[in-house]
Amino acid sequence: MTALARRAARTVLTIGLATATIWTAGAPSQAATSATIAAATPAATSAITPAAVSVDFTKPIRALSPTDYGIGITGYGSGSYITNDPRHRELLTDLAPGRMRIELHYERPGDHTSPIVCGGYKCDTTVTGDAWIAAIRDLGAEPVVILQVDGRQSAEVNRADAVALYRHFAASGTPVRRFILGNELNCACTPEKPEMPATEYSARFNLIADALNAEDPQVTVGGPATAWNDHSYIRTFLEGSGDRVDFLDYHDYGNGSETVSDADLLTTVVRAYETDLKAVSALAESVLGRRIDIQIGEFNSDYDDPGGARTLTHFNTLWGAAALGRILHAGAAAYQYGDKNGQLGLTSTNGEGGIPRSEPLPIYHGIGMFTGEGRFRPFGTTMVEATADTPLLHTFASDGAKNVVLVNTATEPLETTLTFTGLTAGTAAAWQSTATEWTPHHTATTPITAGKTTLTLPARSVTTLVIQEQGLSATYFDNADLTAPKLTRVDPGVNFDWGSGTPDPAIAPDTFSVRWTGKVIADRAETYTFITTSDDGVRLWVDGTLVVDAWTDHSKRDDSGQIALTAGPHAIRMEFYDSGYDAIAQLHWSSPSIQRQLVPAAKLLTG
Repeated sequence: MTALARRAARTVLTIGLATATIWTAGAPSQAATSATIAAATPAATSAITPAAVSVDFTKPIRALSPTDYGIGITGYGSGSYITNDPRHRELLTDLAPGRMRIELHYERPGDHTSPIVCGGYKCDTTVTGDAWIAAIRDLGAEPVVILQVDGRQSAEVNRADAVALYRHFAASGTPVRRFILGNELNCACTPEKPEMPATEYSARFNLIADALNAEDPQVTVGGPATAWNDHSYIRTFLEGSGDRVDFLDYHDYGNGSETVSDADLLTTVVRAYETDLKAVSALAESVLGRRIDIQIGEFNSDYDDPGGARTLTHFNTLWGAAALGRILHAGAAAYQYGDKNGQLGLTSTNGEGGIPRSEPLPIYHGIGMFTGEGRFRPFGTTMVEATADTPLLHTFASDGAKNVVLVNTATEPLETTLTFTGLTAGTAAAWQSTATEWTPHHTATTPITAGKTTLTLPARSVTTLVIQEQGLSATYFDNADLTAPKLTRVDPGVNFDWGSGTPDPAIAPDTFSVRWTGKVIADRAETYTFITTSDDGVRLWVDGTLVVDAWTDHSKRDDSGQIALTAGPHAIRMEFYDSGYDAIAQLHWSSPSIQRQLVPAAKLLTG
């Protein structure tokens, strides 16, 4: 989005959309809502277009952690908040953001006997700052607090308030240690709050940052939290604040007051997140002489969408998934804005779009296609290279947990062939969010053979593939007690005779241990005998039942146990240690229909 558009039409957003739109009760069901959406979007043709995707698990792009997924807590819930709404809390727990951002300040600046309350324009100040922070932590997230930098008070008052607020939470024994200083001061974006020149902002930033770091060297501070990627403002700030800046923060909405087509918003505008982030990163490095972490402190598709044509339709699921993927791929963290704020929320505030209060709005599912929503395994810890042969298909992939997110923005289905490097065989469970069924649902499990699989992506849909590789996930430890992992890999099966040697140069011989985990696939419902051959100790669990327990020093021998299994996959875990001399670990099975054999790779899955 252009800087001009970002400067305009901010008032509706900052007032809080939840206060501006109240939808009627007795809202239509999701299915009925989806039918309305489908009627409003271009009709899908019956033709199916071919597409090709390449995923290279051997080419890492960046490391990921839960803290790269954030949300803004607004205080605009019309009485429904993370502090008191069980359904809203349940959904945010399932979404599992690693950080939650909230603006807090003293109700009367400079008076530290006054309550600490939310700082958003016309947010609900009846909820205490302690309640907000406690709720964030209870939801498993790290609190990130926006501290007041405001031209209506002196710089000294802003500094004193920041220190007092830090001390207040530190007194509880769990201090808040991540702060954003100020919010959107490069424009008159918030009613009654004046714009602040970058030089003045930098001076106040330095004053507050120095004071906070004097209190606690572990504190991290960032800014300037501009309303868009305002290069001039960011440059002046960095030139004035230099090494005091721990991370950069700016806001980036897909659209606002200008006219941008849905097609452009889903393709050109979304892809611009990466180019914009790279430009800001290069700017920062040129000024600071070092790389710096960047976070998009607010993102959503359209801050000026009063009718909800985008924010209250499945469009925002597509856009949210594509935008989040692009931000992560560019190396930044992303904070969706916000948890409650009319159609910009993660969950409904007052029945917006016919969606019941505190039920998911479309962008919730866009983010959920990465985090799993508690329904499926989340995106992995390493983003890897993934490309598509059409600009209408956004493709993101991870290792650590092998997932692929596919955002089909085309108005027709795509018959998609995926080719993998670093993965030969396994299965891909497809979870999809579509215009007729927003909530992610399992649609199929397809085999991966010779590094390929094929599936159809519905028109205007998001698909997450949860890949289970053939074999077992293996963790190797350079000791005999399964502590301090040294090496992880996928083993096609358990069939090792290391003699007096070692599984890997990183592991010393004689005193090492291994844990294999995954699933074993039973073709038939019958009683299976699992046989371990080991030297030394071994134990084996199937579906949580201890089947073999031979956790002793011994020479090569067989140990076995039986368990009745239904047809299908079952959880399996095998642990082994070697305490000297020969090291042997093997896993066999037999049943009324299977003669004793090594459990083959084709019957093992990593996930």
